[in-house]
Amino acid sequence: MRTRLRGQKTQYHHGDLRRALLEAAMTLIDIRGPEALTLRAAARRAGVSEAAPYRHFANLDALLGAVALEGFEMLIADLENVKGARARRDAFLAFVGDFPGRYTLMFGTLADRESAARRQDEVANIAELVDESGGLALLHGTASLQLVGLA
Repeated sequence: MRTRLRGQKTQYHHGDLRRALLEAAMTLIDIRGPEALTLRAAARRAGVSEAAPYRHFANLDALLGAVALEGFEMLIADLENVKGARARRDAFLAFVGDFPGRYTLMFGTLADRESAARRQDEVANIAELVDESGGLALLHGTASLQLVGLA
């Protein structure tokens, strides 16, 4: 929604800027991969000024950390919605196939210290959920091979 007060420039007011930036970032990562994401690109995709992301994210690392946490939440929800070792294995690998950029980001090295502890907790949660499916190490290895076209 745009509003204009007398004597002021037009300003864009976003209902949920943080969510819009996360959605924009996830879409860009899905299309081009994590290495292509910039704050400027996320702002452009969300339809806000280039300065707007700094209201919610100190820097690109903070946005990447937040996207990784969103990915973990999605993957955990997918795993919790199915029962049985085979179904969880399939759900895990389906997530990797559907969101390869997010998966790479989630299990890659991130400089965002604010999300680090929570990311470790989410990895532990996933490891527990896939324990009967061969374990996280096996699934991560399979996923890695899948990402490079060898599985």
